[in-house]
Amino acid sequence: MTRRTIVPAALRPVYDQWHFAPAVVANGFVFCSGIVGTSIDGEAPDLAGPGALAGAKRSADANAPLAALVAVRDPQAQFATAFEALRAILAEAGATLGDIVELTSYHVDIGTHMGIFIKVRDLYLADPYPAWTAIGVSELIVPGGLVELRAVAAAPK
Repeated sequence: MTRRTIVPAALRPVYDQWHFAPAVVANGFVFCSGIVGTSIDGEAPDLAGPGALAGAKRSADANAPLAALVAVRDPQAQFATAFEALRAILAEAGATLGDIVELTSYHVDIGTHMGIFIKVRDLYLADPYPAWTAIGVSELIVPGGLVELRAVAAAPK
């Protein structure tokens, strides 16, 4: 089996400090770790640039506590930031959101935010849609996080 660890430069501190890969390519698939929409200050980042990964990078700087992770406060912006971060991780592996074959989303207060989540999801994922499982949870590792996305994508040939 060939295996390649995917660590975008902005997430190198996460890999070094917390010892997990944002993604691993193996057996023709890209396995992405869960990602929450974070920013430096809880405001929506500039998603046109590398902003979607900026919060994770800052919070994983040397010896930063878990509390340094800041979820984007606006639910719609948080969901978009999570999808943009997932897009950036997949891009580092040479894949796109269109290559996702399975998406698992973990939701805090699933009933309250599901409508907004689906609207945002549909901005990022198109037909043919991946398999999708939505799971309600009591909390996420990032305080204030409302959704965590985990995906499996087909690796580019």
